[in-house]
Order: sequence, then structure tokens, then C-alpha cells
Amino acid sequence: MLFISIMIAVLAVYLIQQQLLSKYTIDKVAYNVRLSSEEVFAGEDIFMYEEISNYGNLPIPTAKVDTELPEGLYFRLITVKHAGRQQLTAYDAAAPNSSNTDTYRRNIRSVFVLHGRQRIKRRWRVTCRKRGVYNPGSVMIIVNDLLGFNAESKRLDIIPDKFNRIVVLPRAIDLDLHFTCSRYHSGDVTVLRSLLTDPLRIAGTRDYISGDPLNRINWKSTAAHGRLMVNVEEYTERHHFNIILNMKSRDIEPDPEIPSIADRVELCITVAASLLDGVSNENIPVRLFINAPFDPEVPEFSGVTLSSDDDVGSKIMRTPQYEGKRDMINALRLLAALQLRYSCPLEHMLDHIVNNPSWYAENGSLIFISSYFSERMAVFHEMMARRGIKVIFYITSTNQNTDIPGNVEVYFRAYE
Repeated sequence: MLFISIMIAVLAVYLIQQQLLSKYTIDKVAYNVRLSSEEVFAGEDIFMYEEISNYGNLPIPTAKVDTELPEGLYFRLITVKHAGRQQLTAYDAAAPNSSNTDTYRRNIRSVFVLHGRQRIKRRWRVTCRKRGVYNPGSVMIIVNDLLGFNAESKRLDIIPDKFNRIVVLPRAIDLDLHFTCSRYHSGDVTVLRSLLTDPLRIAGTRDYISGDPLNRINWKSTAAHGRLMVNVEEYTERHHFNIILNMKSRDIEPDPEIPSIADRVELCITVAASLLDGVSNENIPVRLFINAPFDPEVPEFSGVTLSSDDDVGSKIMRTPQYEGKRDMINALRLLAALQLRYSCPLEHMLDHIVNNPSWYAENGSLIFISSYFSERMAVFHEMMARRGIKVIFYITSTNQNTDIPGNVEVYFRAYE
């Protein structure tokens, strides 16, 4: 009888503590996150401060918190080697040592022991690898009972605010280093010193070289010399242009909205950021047109409109003109907030530009950024040239037996 009484008492205690755990313990746990910065460039580190609180009077023997960062953000941890053993710890918790190595992970589990009315704070170093707009989202908290037999879990959503939201801006790259022009593979022509030349400023003439645009032929000089001569146009940093950004990754996509080769589209966004960075000191007004979904509720899309009210134009984003460093940071914020989606096929976008050239190319020049070059884009170049509009292409794939007309200026990715 004594044994049965003891077992009944133990069972009663177990049921009572389990009831207390589910009703009065896990519901008293709160979790919050704060970030050290609101805006950084891709590749930079920030600090994430996490806080777990027990607002109840009962202690929590073990609280496990599973935190997973959005894709593009990574915990920067360090693997400490000591006495033949390796231990993974927070980056700033270990003393500097040449034998230690950095480790990057998107998810991590923290274990806490919480007394009643206790609050614990921890700090993590986070590396922002990719451009984007991020919020921590939610975490899963698992609380064990006093005997360690049962566990209660609960997902806690983190309310987005300015303290836990971060904008990761795309970082500019050296375009001359990463891209090569299809017309200059022979090495006979010097590298361009500027994105665009000014056809109104003629520095002289020279002999025609295979690949020179036909519209640069100087017929008077050709007649005088008895051979083809082309104009040498001066390079100017004051030449205005607009940017067309194609969010498709290849000519035929398996999905009607999502590009299949995300890295190439990401590089397109990086190229756009690099072009904007290149003209930010010159106060050159630049406007972007993007076949991407437009959400007026996104703060980074402030000032953005649709290209027009028709079926195609209503799927093309039209930004305000960005001019100078102060405006360019707004342009980078817009690029950071772009989703990896496309809103309309490239062919429809090209037709819309051809039919409305003054709306897209009021400055007379376009820089077209795309993951691929197609025959349709070559036709587009010809049609725009007939309207007196200069088009230069930046393609984020390598030139793989692509047939490029001689008068088309295309910059391909120099290497994969």
C-alpha cells in the first residue's frame, strides 16, 4: 500500500507540474530581437541582440530557442580548437587565435536556464551576404518540464519594427574588371574609359576596324582617303542615359514568374548598382525601368510608378530620376527591395519600349542589363537605332557562341 501511495503521489506531482508547465510556464516566455544597424552594404557584419524573458514566477529548467535567419543572412561563428577538441561559439566570445576558423550558419540553437522573473540577453555577429530587406521572422521555443520527460513547444512571432528590420544594399563592383566587350576580343582596340561616348564631340577620325558601328563612319573622310574612316568620339561623363533592367534569367523560363537562374539576375542588380555608383558624383540623372512586381506599400519603392496604364506598361516599374549621391542611396534601397520575380515577358517589354521610345529614352541613350542576349534584343537594338537612340547591353552570362551583329555593343561577363 505504501508503494502504491508513493506512486500515486509521484504521478500527481508529475501531472501537476506538467499542467503548470503548459499553462503557466511557456506562456510566460517572451523573445525579442534587436539589430545594431538599419542599413548596410552586402558583405558587411551587424550584431543581433536576442533577449529571452521569463515573466512568470516559476523557474524554467531548460529553454531551447531555435533561430533561423532568412536566406542571405548568416550567423558568423568561430570554431575554437583547444586541446585537440573543437567547439563552435559566438564570434566575439573567443580570444583571437590564428588556428581558429570562421563558420557561417543560418540556423542555431541556444539553450537557456531561466529563473522566475529573469531576462537573458545574448549577442551574435551576423554577416549580410546578399542584398535584400530582412526581418528575423519567428523562432521556435521548446521548454522542458522539471523531470525532463515532456516538452512544450511554441512558435513566437517577432513583431517587425525599425529595430529588427535591416536593408542590405547591393555593393558596386568594378565593371571593367568583370565584363568584356564582344567587339574588343582581339585586343586591337583600347578599353573604353566611359560608359558612353558623345557623338556631338568628334576628336578626329581613324581607319575602320572590323566591329566598329556603321553609324560612326565618316563618309567625307572616307571619300578623301579612299578607305573607310570612322569618327573618334570623345568620352564624356556628362552623357545622360536610362537603365532597363530585365529580371528574367533566360529566354524561356519554366516558371511564369520566378527566374530559374537566380545568381545571374542578382548580378544584373549588382551591375545596375555599379552603374548608379559610377555616375553618383557627376549629378547625371538616371531612371530605371524594371519588369518586376511593384508593391506601393514597400517603403523603398517610394516615388516609383508604373510605366503606363495599358496591360504591359502596368507591369513595368518606372522610377523617378535619381541624381547625385543623395538620390542614389534611394535607388540602391529600391534595388535592395526587389523580389526575384519578373512581371512580364521580356518580348512584351521590348515592344512597349519600341512603341514608346520618348517615354523610356528621353535622354537618347539606354543601358540594357540582362542575364542573356537574344536575337530579339538584336532586333530591338536595330529598331531603336533607327529612332536615333543608342543602346548598350550588359549581359551577366559569358559569351558562349552568341552571334552578335557588328554594330551592337555588348558587354559580357568575363568569367563564370
